[in-house]
Amino acid sequence: GKTRLVESLRAQVDISGGYVVCRKFDAVSKERPLMEVVSAFNELCLLIKEKNTPQFLDATAKSLLEAFGSDISLLARLLPNLSLISPQLKKPATHCDQINIQSICFTIQRFMRIVSTT
Repeated sequence: GKTRLVESLRAQVDISGGYVVCRKFDAVSKERPLMEVVSAFNELCLLIKEKNTPQFLDATAKSLLEAFGSDISLLARLLPNLSLISPQLKKPATHCDQINIQSICFTIQRFMRIVSTT
């Protein structure tokens, strides 16, 4: 079904410079669906690192830093693999453990706007 459809399009997405991140949702995922979404975006950071040049990664890091400013630490806490794009984007040593759902959604939306236009 859906997985086969995604796999059939993977080569075309790769050729066009896009990314495919797949996740299987199970009973545990249904209890914490947002965590699966965040995990998928964390995996996207790894794909961005693997598929792009250092120059592209630098430009992406610069765009993220400009767009997020001091909020970059929130994004880095949500997406630990962000540091693979640039060491400047690593998770801060100290942080608050609580992040509300609205902040997560808003932060992920901002992240997608930047990485999809860089």
